[in-house]
Amino acid sequence: MAVALLEDWCKGMDMDPQKALLIVGIPVQCSDMEIDETLKAGLHPLSEYRVAGRIFRREDNAKAVLIQLVDVVNYTTIPTHIAGNGGNWEVIVKPRNPDEEFFLKMNAFLKNEGRRMVDVAKTFGFGIIPMEGIKPEASGDSKALVLQPLQENTWYRKLKVFSGTVYPGQNEESFEVWIEQVTEIIRMWQVSDREKRRRLLESLQGPALAIMRALLASDNSMTVEQCLDTLNQIFGNKEDHKIAQFRFLQSSQRIKEKTSAFLLRLEPLLQKAVQKSPMLTQNADMIRLKHVLSRVSMTPSLRGKLELLDKRGCPPCFLDFMKLVRDEEEQENMIVAMREKQRLDALARQRAGNRQSAQVSVQKITTASQTVTVSDSGNQTAQQMVPVPLKRRRTMSNDIMEEGQREVTNQGTETIKIKNELGNEQGAGDVSHPKP
Repeated sequence: MAVALLEDWCKGMDMDPQKALLIVGIPVQCSDMEIDETLKAGLHPLSEYRVAGRIFRREDNAKAVLIQLVDVVNYTTIPTHIAGNGGNWEVIVKPRNPDEEFFLKMNAFLKNEGRRMVDVAKTFGFGIIPMEGIKPEASGDSKALVLQPLQENTWYRKLKVFSGTVYPGQNEESFEVWIEQVTEIIRMWQVSDREKRRRLLESLQGPALAIMRALLASDNSMTVEQCLDTLNQIFGNKEDHKIAQFRFLQSSQRIKEKTSAFLLRLEPLLQKAVQKSPMLTQNADMIRLKHVLSRVSMTPSLRGKLELLDKRGCPPCFLDFMKLVRDEEEQENMIVAMREKQRLDALARQRAGNRQSAQVSVQKITTASQTVTVSDSGNQTAQQMVPVPLKRRRTMSNDIMEEGQREVTNQGTETIKIKNELGNEQGAGDVSHPKP
């Protein structure tokens, strides 16, 4: 590796690797003068440097040049490649120290905020121990201070209670829940092992506490990890592996249970079923895949993907499996939401159309009713406005007019009959000219 070559080369020449560069990928046919000119053009941002040595690397069939710098490498100005004969020459530097880079950024931030490292330490509850001849109040350098461990109550979370009885009490936990919490919290405690054991005993009651006191009385040098292992051997799950395998094989998807939820419920059963057999542990991913394919109802798209992985013999691990299932479920939820939105939109349009038709019908009926009402009311009003004697006179006048019309009509009819009779007497077909 090029970085290892840089560090070994610097050790052999008593050089600081933080003040050195390694140029690799130089073609063998390049002369020293051509190399110097190329380096001068490519490393122009550097103030001063010198070529400390040249070697031939058999693994890449190219030359390598070691450059010694006057100052520490400035990662912002050093190029990653130099354009030269045969292509780009790679520039290798020692990787940054994450701690030093972090301290530089922190010091710059504190300087902008007008604060010091002492303020940060006090904020997080550290005790400050100044180095010899340096006052913490007068120093802002993080390396000039020694920080005591955090106060114990900063990370102290009281453990849940475990008694070891067959039926846990109201405020007690089962052993599986208790051991999981203890294992996680103990890593956070920045206290001595003796204090860890004291806190562990605080969480024990009944038979579990009696057993641990007897063990510590016989061997006071037991660590917290040894105490937990002992409790696990005594109170841990002693279920036969065949029973665990039977429970795994009998597990199936519940009604309306998502595939992702079934996977979460299935995984602990799988781990218990394979933990006693190394061969089964190696094939846990394939066992999970085949069990899900046989016991889970899923979308055709997801089943097609899983069957393809099964056919190729590439079962996904639990995390990849879960990601695949959840992506498919999310896509299915989007499709269902889109269909539901379309259904609601269509229903809203249908209701709007029915409402509009109903309004039009109501308007027509209302208009017709108003017309009839106005006509009837007009007639009634006109009739009501005419006085009673006038109504009688009008009725009598109407009768007289009708009688006169009948008499006129009768007289006309008789006149016509007389003319016809006279004409017939004078001679049929004779036509007399009108007199002037």
